[in-house]
Amino acid sequence: MKAIFFDWDGTLVDSIPLLFSAHNYTREKMGHAPWTKEEYRAAMVSSTREIYPVLYGEKAQEAQDVLYAFILENHLKHLEVLDGARELVEFLGARNAPMGIVSNKRHDVLRREVEHLGWGKYFGVYNGAGVAAKDKPSGAPLLFALNQLPHKVDIKNVLYVGDTESDLGCAKDAGCEAVYMRQELFKPELVEQYKPAYVVDDLTALKDVLINYLETQP
Repeated sequence: MKAIFFDWDGTLVDSIPLLFSAHNYTREKMGHAPWTKEEYRAAMVSSTREIYPVLYGEKAQEAQDVLYAFILENHLKHLEVLDGARELVEFLGARNAPMGIVSNKRHDVLRREVEHLGWGKYFGVYNGAGVAAKDKPSGAPLLFALNQLPHKVDIKNVLYVGDTESDLGCAKDAGCEAVYMRQELFKPELVEQYKPAYVVDDLTALKDVLINYLETQP
């Protein structure tokens, strides 16, 4: 069988403005200057649980508490799906395509968002940060999630869709092909570095890619 795994933020939902605000709110509360968007993009290659000890040292847990208090208060009311995301998920679900989500968002927050949208029925697994031994860009969370699907799928038959270097690194480390989305965090130089199987402009273009991918079943 072939399976399709997705990143979450910036790939299926538009949560970048909320996350950018949440991290800068935390930085100000912790006595740090707010990030520019470029600084935010560079830092978020790693998950919060991995980057916050580097940024805040012994106050990392306090900083995470501030961050997630802000997110939990605001994330559902600001959650927006990207154009074409709902149609794509419903289309793949109707075809019974094995699907999953692997995100660096905190696990409980991710699950709340997926279920708030009523999308839990479409994904065989949806995991956030902290579930596997390592977070993206390691391939560990993708391999871990793959083993949770109800049907056995070889990693070579997985396509991972994302919009950041963290996603490309995860796919490469796990051993599967990637789709790179031209979203807000797009970096053209990463195409040459990671050589994703596909580069797409939006979710409508992605739908065409995935139709072709599923129709080439061995």
